[in-house]
Amino acid sequence: MSKATKIISFIGLTIAMFMGTLDSTIVNIALPKIMTHFNASLTDTSWVATIYTLALAVFMITGSKIADRYGRKKIMLLGLALFGGFSAACMLATSLPELIAFRFFQGLGGAIITPIVLPMGIEIFGKAHMSKIASVVGAVTALAAAGGPPIGGVIIEYASWRWVFGINVPLTIVAFLIVAMGVRESYDESLAGRIDLPGTILLTLGLGGLTFGLLEGRQYGWQSGIILGTLIGGVLAIGLFIFIESKVKHPLLELDLFREKTLTASSLVYFLTGFALVSPTLILNYFLQDVLNDTALHAALIIIPVSLTIMVAMPLGTKLFDQVGAVPVTLIGLLVMAASLLLLSFITTTTPKAVIITFLVINGVGFGFSSVSLVASVKHLPKNKSGIGSGIVNAARQIGTCLGIAILVTVLDNNVNTAKQHIHQDAIQIVDRQQLSPKVNKVAHQQLNSLFSTTGSAKLTTKNKQTNLRRALKQAAKSQVDLPQPQKGTDLHQVYQAQKKLALATDNLKAGNQQLALTLTKLENQNTAISKLSVASQKINLGNQKISQGQKKLLVGLKQLAQKEALTTALRKIKHTKNRQLSQAFSYTYLVGAVIVLILSPIALLTDRKPLKS
Repeated sequence: MSKATKIISFIGLTIAMFMGTLDSTIVNIALPKIMTHFNASLTDTSWVATIYTLALAVFMITGSKIADRYGRKKIMLLGLALFGGFSAACMLATSLPELIAFRFFQGLGGAIITPIVLPMGIEIFGKAHMSKIASVVGAVTALAAAGGPPIGGVIIEYASWRWVFGINVPLTIVAFLIVAMGVRESYDESLAGRIDLPGTILLTLGLGGLTFGLLEGRQYGWQSGIILGTLIGGVLAIGLFIFIESKVKHPLLELDLFREKTLTASSLVYFLTGFALVSPTLILNYFLQDVLNDTALHAALIIIPVSLTIMVAMPLGTKLFDQVGAVPVTLIGLLVMAASLLLLSFITTTTPKAVIITFLVINGVGFGFSSVSLVASVKHLPKNKSGIGSGIVNAARQIGTCLGIAILVTVLDNNVNTAKQHIHQDAIQIVDRQQLSPKVNKVAHQQLNSLFSTTGSAKLTTKNKQTNLRRALKQAAKSQVDLPQPQKGTDLHQVYQAQKKLALATDNLKAGNQQLALTLTKLENQNTAISKLSVASQKINLGNQKISQGQKKLLVGLKQLAQKEALTTALRKIKHTKNRQLSQAFSYTYLVGAVIVLILSPIALLTDRKPLKS
């Protein structure tokens, strides 16, 4: 095989890897559009994303084993056919249940193609070039995982949500043709016998139960019977799987592989990268769109530096890996990721976007370095075991992402719900401290109670409810009944008091003039001059009445203006409280992620060892 053929063949494999990983995150940003299109609930629509991740996590190890046993090229082509065909089906889906079913089979295709790219690449170039191959595969994987939201954001901005799936079709055709014509078949020659069916069933049930429980625990409730049942059932199935695999002659997963500590430790480090990636790609995306009200495209453009940085950091980390080994590189990567999550915890609603991007670049460096664990995971494995090793480490990253969603999004939901309660309480107190009419105060209480009635979402409330609040307050403020005086100490209060004194003087003048007019009326028949004076006095009295009416309207207007300023002040203070409380909610979530990554970072110390002497 010529060098050009090898390069072209490997490009075809990386296209397959990119697509399979990309679809685990790209669809998230399209869920609101899909929900609107099918007029479905968020709970039902979220299965479009969940079912794909579930399929990836569950079938990667099985797919790797089948490929090792029956031929990686044949299974890769089968996976590409499944992935591309059901991508087209997803694009053309006419109902939400159809789309979810198609996504499952698309995920099955992704679970097949994703883990066997690495062993096929090693087969093309040889194990001597393994670190470079794994570096490229890791960089493409990391780029695809982090690049899903920004790429999806661009597609949603300029095209239909259907193209989130449709973009895969031409890429799949290209990858299929390249693999079919340029890649040679390869196997794990040490395998014999049939695939371990009991082990396959137990592993599928175990990973399926754990993954489903982690992904859906927030939705169903962590104490619900279905979640506790699937999690406990998953653990029991995994335990039984381990027991059976230690007894059967031809196991699905050779447990002896885990005696190679570098595989186990590297898989755990890769697991942590999947866990930590939830913060910049999902948690921060919530903050940008739901708190700062950025558009999907704007949020995507802010997040994309993570992907671009990984493209540089992963190859750099691999070069350092070749020089100093995996331990310092993966350890630095985890520590930098933990530091970046700590930095993200300082973000508020007033943080400049340039600062946020800087924090994301730091996160990308850490992610790129820690992703070198993919290279380390197969470094000390025999060449023919690189396939199952790749399946294990890639499955670990997917499960890490599921656990990240389970923990971090649950923490975020709890923090946001707590923040909403505090904002609600503070908002009521802010309103009560303002000089408002009883009617406006009552309407404000009613609208605030409605505004904060929802729970379990990073979004404070819907724009419709915010609009309804402002409209209701505006309508209530038009009433002139029981208007309060302007608050003491304000300019309006001074103007109001001066105008009130002027109105009082006018009333006194009007009363005196009325008395004068009455006296003149009695005398006007006796004297012509007095009669004229009486007429003049009556005109003055009429003018005083108009002035008095105008002054009363002015006093009412001053009260309404003061109430408007009080409402504006109240809404401004409520917004400030909201921003502060929600920023803290996100901050605590990032801190949880940072602490978990930091505590588990010593695992990186086991990702390498000195080669055994022959």
